[in-house]
Amino acid sequence: MTTKKIVESKHKPLIETLINTAALAMAAAGTNFAIQGQWYGMCLILFAAGLEFFKYWGRKQNYW
Repeated sequence: MTTKKIVESKHKPLIETLINTAALAMAAAGTNFAIQGQWYGMCLILFAAGLEFFKYWGRKQNYW
């Protein structure tokens, strides 16, 4: 007996929009901090890149 994986895509645009908005805000703040010479600006930029990776990984795995 085979079972099909049910994918709920009703919330997909909302989830991806929230991830994009958070990543954009963190990258912008990180750039501002990095320009001022503060080291944690690069941490914010890397975290924003990680969020974007998570978004595409989640899309590939059909999490949303």
